[in-house]
Amino acid sequence: MEELVLSLASHLGVEGAQISSTPTFVELAFGALNRQRAFSFRVRPKPVDLDAIARLDGVVRDVLDDRVELTDALARIAEIEARPLVRPWFVRLAAYALAGAALTPVIGGGWRELLAAALVGLLVGTVAIASRRVEGSGPMLAPIAGILASFAAASLAELGLKASPDVVTLAALVTFLPGMALTIGVRELASEDLQSGVANTANALVQLLGLVFGVGVGRSVATSWFGVVHQVAPQLGFSGVRVVAAVVAGLAFTVTLRAQRSAAPVMCAATVLTVCVNAGGRALFGPAGGVFVASLAIGVLGGLLSARLRRSPLVFIVPGVLILVPGSAGFDSLLKLLTGQTVSGIDAGFNTFVTAMSIAYGLMVSAVLLPRRFTQLGSGFRGTG
Repeated sequence: MEELVLSLASHLGVEGAQISSTPTFVELAFGALNRQRAFSFRVRPKPVDLDAIARLDGVVRDVLDDRVELTDALARIAEIEARPLVRPWFVRLAAYALAGAALTPVIGGGWRELLAAALVGLLVGTVAIASRRVEGSGPMLAPIAGILASFAAASLAELGLKASPDVVTLAALVTFLPGMALTIGVRELASEDLQSGVANTANALVQLLGLVFGVGVGRSVATSWFGVVHQVAPQLGFSGVRVVAAVVAGLAFTVTLRAQRSAAPVMCAATVLTVCVNAGGRALFGPAGGVFVASLAIGVLGGLLSARLRRSPLVFIVPGVLILVPGSAGFDSLLKLLTGQTVSGIDAGFNTFVTAMSIAYGLMVSAVLLPRRFTQLGSGFRGTG
């Protein structure tokens, strides 16, 4: 967002343009210091809306290319705000179930975990959709979803499904994990944008704590009622099933990230590419190296597709980053700390930030490798948080 605003100001001849943005506050200033005009906006973080981002990027590109008058551009912006992309509730609910089922093979679950994650995904999706109708319910969504997912996963295991509750819980909650916000925060800290970086990182950690609190409560209730449930170790080897799962995840992300149907092939290609490149990079360079190579590939191809298709690179970058699931490691580390596994929890927490740094630096290197014409509107990565 910051680079888009500065690009517009330069094109329109606005002198002294400055902008600073955090997840909850945006400041704008224009003009020389002795006659500067400043504006402040208090905002609330919202879920990623790729359709709105793509439409706004389209308006910016048309203005920069002198293909639209400013009055028409303002009218289009007003229309974007007045007419957001809205899908039927049952489509969104099915997407939550698909996302849980699709991510299960990626994190090592079998067919039992896949079935259980789809059922639990329906449950947490119902809560997520219903909560949007209640004013001020946003901060409570993560812990409530965590309670329901954890308890429901343990209940299904107790009923005889023999699925690992931990794998099922994580798969069902993947759409709630703040992996993107954490990666954005680390990227901004690495690029010395400290104010926004600290805000985004803190926002991600608070969301993680909310999920961990909910999962801890749900697990406590389930243990009290059913006793300790047997856990099945995940299988992390690469197989063709994960490629199919990546395609399904791309379709689910098309709905959960509110992208247009026409973006589905691009988003599926991003998730498949990420899974394949990450598996190859992991085999050659280890876990952190695999994540770095995968994020580098996402950033480069995202920039190339953005220039070729004249659409926001986020349509490719966001689902690719989400499939890497940096938030899952953070979730695991905090959950281990909550259950008294201090050493392994600290170790997993360190791996979380190594993963986030690998993604951040991969995207930053991709922006350097691409010619300026592919990145002159910015990578778009900053606008997702």
